Parts: sequence; C-alpha cells; structure tokens
Amino acid sequence: MDIRKLIKSLLFIFVVVSLAVLVYKEFSPKSESNATDVTVTKVDTAAVSGKPEPAPERRSLKEPETKRKEEAPSPRTIATSQNSKVVAYYFHGNVRCTTCRTIEQYSHDAIHEYFAKELGSGRLEFRPVNVEEPGNKHFIQDYQLVTRSLVLSLVSDDKETKWKNLADVWKLVRDKERFFQYVRDEVEIFLKETG
Repeated sequence: MDIRKLIKSLLFIFVVVSLAVLVYKEFSPKSESNATDVTVTKVDTAAVSGKPEPAPERRSLKEPETKRKEEAPSPRTIATSQNSKVVAYYFHGNVRCTTCRTIEQYSHDAIHEYFAKELGSGRLEFRPVNVEEPGNKHFIQDYQLVTRSLVLSLVSDDKETKWKNLADVWKLVRDKERFFQYVRDEVEIFLKETG
C-alpha cells in the first residue's frame, strides 16, 4: 500500500471523527435542572440601527419545568396574568452578514410597525441579543439555536411558558411583504395568549 494513500486515509478519518465530535458537542442536550436561572439581557433597540449599545440590564427569570415548542396552547399554557408579555429575541453573533442584518432590521421594523401600542404598554418587547457575549451563550442551548434566529417567548409571572423559533424568516428574507406578514401573524398568536 502506498504511504501517501495511507496518510490521506488517516487524515480523512481524523477530520470526519473531529467533525462528528464537534457536532455532537454542539447539539447534544446537557443535563440541567428543570428550573435553572435564565439571564435575560435587555438591550435598547438603537442597537439595530448600528448606534452604540447601552450597558445591558440584567434580571433573572426561571425556565418552565417543560418547554413547549410550537404546540397548540393548552389551558395551562394560556397566560392570563397581568404580568404576561411576549419577548421577540433576535439572536446574532459577532460576525454578521448582510442577510443576518436584513432579518434583524425587518424583524424590528415589522414589530414596530404593527405593534407600537403593545411595545409601548410593555406587552411586547424586541431584544437583539449577541449569543457570543459572556452570559448569553446559554440561549444557544435554551432555544436550540443553529443560526441567527428570531424567537418569540411568552412570559407569564417571570416564567417562560412557551417559545417558538420563527425559522421561516430565512425563506422570506427576499420578500419583505411576506416577511412582515409572517412576523405579524406569529406575534399576534402569542399576544392573544397574554390576555
């Protein structure tokens, strides 16, 4: 057997195994308590326009015992408390491509265009969050993020009762009107559950 072929084969096997380990570490669930603290970073919406961000304000909120992803609300998940709100997170990293910035801008604009009243009353919040900053990395595991994402979270009495990753923003980014309608429809569904 040729030594070059042997070395190439061994290198190929090493690369494949390394990638498999990285993928496993990235996507494998970590065993954590069901009621772990989640630190939420509140960021001024001026960050969307590229202006300097103010220092983040931190507060703690507990995760629910079970997360409900994209399922119809049961009577237990419908939030009717006066302390209910919807948080629209736009999760990004340090490196931001044009498409990622467009998704964030469209998300911001759609939410501010259709839900100004709810934003003003505090029933709805828009929060861009850099998941690569210390203290924000838990969001990757919490919301099973694999890319830049718009996630809606229903919070009642400081506990998240439901969340949904709006994955279709990537499909609709080239059609601003459909993108806005998609975000509007999904936010309305979540707002109905705030009472």
